[in-house]
Amino acid sequence: MRKLSENLELEGEYKAWSDSRNSFNEGLNDPNSDAVREKWQKSYFRGVCPFGRNGPEDHRSRLKLKPFG
Repeated sequence: MRKLSENLELEGEYKAWSDSRNSFNEGLNDPNSDAVREKWQKSYFRGVCPFGRNGPEDHRSRLKLKPFG
């Protein structure tokens, strides 16, 4: 385990995500906001990093798992 501050790029991405998330949640209080129209943030689902670049090629938001048994 390491401190986030040891990786400045990752720390910057986390702060960008956190700020975006906080802003989005605040927007949910305004019925006329973009946040209310969007309903939820989809960046993780879409595999997009906080600064808008694509995430890893192997990013998956859904898995097709074999049944147990």
